[in-house]
Amino acid sequence: MKKVGIVLMAFAMMGMLGCKEKKNETVACCAAEMSAVQQPKKEKTVVVARVTVKSGREKAFVEIASKLVTATRAEEGCLFYTLYQSTENPSVFIIYEEYKDDAAFEAHAASGHFKAFAEATNEMMEGELQIDRF
Repeated sequence: MKKVGIVLMAFAMMGMLGCKEKKNETVACCAAEMSAVQQPKKEKTVVVARVTVKSGREKAFVEIASKLVTATRAEEGCLFYTLYQSTENPSVFIIYEEYKDDAAFEAHAASGHFKAFAEATNEMMEGELQIDRF
């Protein structure tokens, strides 16, 4: 009975994911769809920081943020750090960050170059820096 319930639950989940109904393709399809959602390794910390700057301040923001990018990439625990500017709204930026662990991210947040960035860009921002950790 347990096997039947598990199989039915699996097929129900596959249906919710919008997989093909063919026997052999269903499992492969759903496995591919489920692997599309990436979960970082438990010890890895992923951060997406989002900021909107005041109109006309974009160039100055990029100049200051470029210094932050260079300094952060040199941090021991930094795996990836890149600044992106929206193609739809040039006042919107994100910084995509990857660190080897939470401690590396905390060290970055406490670093002198991050504090200097925050101080230098504070008056340029529309609202606060939004930080999401994954």
